[in-house]
Amino acid sequence: MQTAVKQVRDLAIEQPSSVRVFERFGIDYCCGGRKPLEQVCAEQQISLPQILEKLAEAEQAAPEPVEPWTTRSCADLVEHIVHQCHAPTRTELDRLIALSHKVRNRHGANHPELVQVEDLVQQIADEMGPHMDKEERVLFPYIVSLEQAHQTGAPKPYAFFGSVAYPIAAMMADHDIVGGALASIREHTRHFELPDGACPTYHALYATLADFERLTHRHVHLENNVLFPRAIAFAGTE
Repeated sequence: MQTAVKQVRDLAIEQPSSVRVFERFGIDYCCGGRKPLEQVCAEQQISLPQILEKLAEAEQAAPEPVEPWTTRSCADLVEHIVHQCHAPTRTELDRLIALSHKVRNRHGANHPELVQVEDLVQQIADEMGPHMDKEERVLFPYIVSLEQAHQTGAPKPYAFFGSVAYPIAAMMADHDIVGGALASIREHTRHFELPDGACPTYHALYATLADFERLTHRHVHLENNVLFPRAIAFAGTE
């Protein structure tokens, strides 16, 4: 039962195939990942033996190619995050804003939870837009230069914000806000359960919300659990 007492974030790092299992059961392995698996299962009323069985099956299955980000450079990881996480996040948020507004206007009278969903989508967009801009303009370039200094033995680059731990803490706090909003959307939509007679746009909204949740969990996992700890390690005692 050692797996049961490990933090979910650690399982996601050590066993990449576990991510698909966590996604299938709606388990947050990034913002809410600093909890033992058994605690998460108890809180979400998920069968721990079933999760353990699925994790074992995923580990034994023929593995799909997984990029070994823990062994790649921060520069490579930053490029991946910017192009494969930030870019689609911006695109999908624009789509979600339009979809949530349209579905709320048409069905909100009979499904008041759609009002909360639209508000939460806008909250996420308001949070993520400036957040990603700050990472791309300031934090990510600094982390890359910090890694280069570490590799070459050069002095650490100057940072107007002091220790890199400060902006990282701010980014992780933003991640927590977004993670909380995504959890609220899942709760309001009853885990993306469509009502009877839902129109195609309603279907599109819930499918896009589920895809966006998966995208965001992977995005935040790469930052919180892989990139940021490495940056802090490079910084040392700054």
